[in-house]
Amino acid sequence: MAVGIGVNVVAHPPDLPYPATSLQALGATCDAETLFLALSDAWTDNARLWDDGRGLDAIRRRWLARAAGLGGEVAVRIDGNVVRGTFETIDADCRFVIRDDEGSVVTVAAGDVHFGAVASAKI
Repeated sequence: MAVGIGVNVVAHPPDLPYPATSLQALGATCDAETLFLALSDAWTDNARLWDDGRGLDAIRRRWLARAAGLGGEVAVRIDGNVVRGTFETIDADCRFVIRDDEGSVVTVAAGDVHFGAVASAKI
C-alpha cells in the first residue's frame, strides 16, 4: 500500500476549480522540514494505534473527532457520477456515509470529495 498527501507550505497553485491555500498564506511560520517532522511523528503515533488493524475503531473515532465538514454539505464524484448530500459519518468499515437529498443513505469507499460551496458547484 502507498499513502500520500500534499501540503502547500509556502505557496499554492492559482486558478484551481476548488479553493486552495498554503500554510504561509494562513499565517503559519513553519517550513517544509518542520512540517515533515510533525507529520512523521503523528504517522508513527497512529501506526502504533493502528496495531495491524486491531486499532481500527480507535483510529476511526480519532478521525471523526477532528473531521472537517461533518454534518455539512458534500459532493463526491465516483466514476463520473456525483453523489450530493450531507456528510453524516464514517461507518465501521471506514466508508464515507452521505444522506442524499431524498433521505437515502449512500456509502462511498473511494471518490473525489468536495465540501461546502464547492459541493454546490458543478463538479
